[in-house]
Amino acid sequence: MKTKEEWEYCKGTLPKVSRTFALNIDQLEGDTYQAVLLGYLFFRIADTFEDNIYQNELEKIKSLGDYADVFKGNKSLDDRLEQYESLKFRWHDESPDKDLVENGSRVIRCYHELPDVYREIMDPHIVRTSEGMVKFQKRKLRSGSRTFQLSDMEDLEDYSYYVAGVVGMMLTGIFCKQGNLSTLKAELEKHQVQFGAALQLTNIAKDYKKDLSRGWCYIPTSVTKKYNIRLEQLNNLSTRQKQGILRELTPILLNAYDSTLEYIEILPENERAIRIFCIIPFVLAYNTLLHLIETKGNKITREQVAAILTECRTYAGSNKLLRTNYLKAKRRLAWHLRQAFGNQW
Repeated sequence: MKTKEEWEYCKGTLPKVSRTFALNIDQLEGDTYQAVLLGYLFFRIADTFEDNIYQNELEKIKSLGDYADVFKGNKSLDDRLEQYESLKFRWHDESPDKDLVENGSRVIRCYHELPDVYREIMDPHIVRTSEGMVKFQKRKLRSGSRTFQLSDMEDLEDYSYYVAGVVGMMLTGIFCKQGNLSTLKAELEKHQVQFGAALQLTNIAKDYKKDLSRGWCYIPTSVTKKYNIRLEQLNNLSTRQKQGILRELTPILLNAYDSTLEYIEILPENERAIRIFCIIPFVLAYNTLLHLIETKGNKITREQVAAILTECRTYAGSNKLLRTNYLKAKRRLAWHLRQAFGNQW
């Protein structure tokens, strides 16, 4: 009975910390659903330690390191719970994300209800992400700057790998525990990092103003220098400068989207639940980028989201329809960039 309450907490918390991921995680079933739900919540806890505005870099490095340790060494439930206890109450905040941190022990209890094989898959990825975040927090600390900025596209890809590409790796491991997908694992692994990073890179393209408010700029210095952008200008850019940022980010985004499409097309069309799970964030991502490039703002409307969700159910049964829709959006992206930058794009 106790664990049932913990599962209800996890299910109820998901839409509070991410409406987007609640949409697609709810498409999954059985052990796959439970493993992905818990995996997302664990990654969200790491994100909260990384993103909160209440801890300085030294405190975040400590928190993320302690969090990583919870998932090292194939620990027992009691050992994990004891080690996690010290991670609570490290700052005061009334938010769904902070509530999740305070109740992380409930997620851990559910985690130990999963078959052992899922913890073997998930533990090292949670560690890798947490320690990757530590790496970037240490860089910010060494820089001594109020706002830390990534240096170039390689730096952006490195950051995206740790915070999102690793998620794609974890998902592939979980999916391939289903017998009919196990033979496809090697093919899926070729695209898993980009599949994981696609939505993260899209969020970076649309949310750089919000990121700046907490002392981070994921738009690389190589881009801002090219378009004569100072960090203090990011909240008040000219149309040309906004277009310039998107022009530089679009190739890396399209590379991630192309790989995501390949990933989805490998999944058999009869794996409807997993395909819908993968298709929803993919279609939302490339439509969000198109929305940005068409200068319609950084959010698509609820009506557009509802229409996209309906389309995704159709694409789940047809790789051809999904590819056609994506290529149509890709042509529109290219057209808008050519209008802004000519054939140099």
